[in-house]
Amino acid sequence: MSMITFSENQDSSLIAFEAGAALASLTQPREEALKWTYSLGPIPSAHVVIIGLGSGFQVEALADMDPNVQITVVDSRDSLVPVFRSQFPELAERVQIVIADSVQDLMKNDVYADVVANRAYVVSFRESWGQQLNLFAEFFGHLTGRTVEAVKYHLEDLQMNMKSLYFQNNNSLLSIKDILPVVEASQVAEEKKQIFRMLGELVK
Repeated sequence: MSMITFSENQDSSLIAFEAGAALASLTQPREEALKWTYSLGPIPSAHVVIIGLGSGFQVEALADMDPNVQITVVDSRDSLVPVFRSQFPELAERVQIVIADSVQDLMKNDVYADVVANRAYVVSFRESWGQQLNLFAEFFGHLTGRTVEAVKYHLEDLQMNMKSLYFQNNNSLLSIKDILPVVEASQVAEEKKQIFRMLGELVK
């Protein structure tokens, strides 16, 4: 695990660093976070999951923009948490932080089942990813249901034959086009197949 350090900027805000690289804008962290928050557009869910805690300004910006949204942050670096909690004490009740060391760790967490069951809105703040690029990309793929393992999890109740999905490149994110042939070849009720066909038509 890379070393996490903190440095105070000109506004007396603490900025997190990983392996010497800042996990937020050093000079304008709040402006950067606000720009990211506006780029998300309307939030389509009551629960937002952010991949990457970093310095935490993006979490503050999202909480300010929508006072009703529930926020969960997923990260792997537990040393970021105490500083976030002390720098943004007003978010204590609103923000849950999940620390996961691996995809398997994340999938065992309650937040994973909650994302699937309640269709939480999963977003990423890349500026906070630092050295965790590959791990966090996996987290994002699993939480959005676009990896082989996640598709199996999402669709297991449909009794589908998932074996053919293993011919896919395991490192790539799946699209509805990858899943459609598996659905068609499975013993699934016709009305459920029809839903997938409609989705396939929409993304052509």
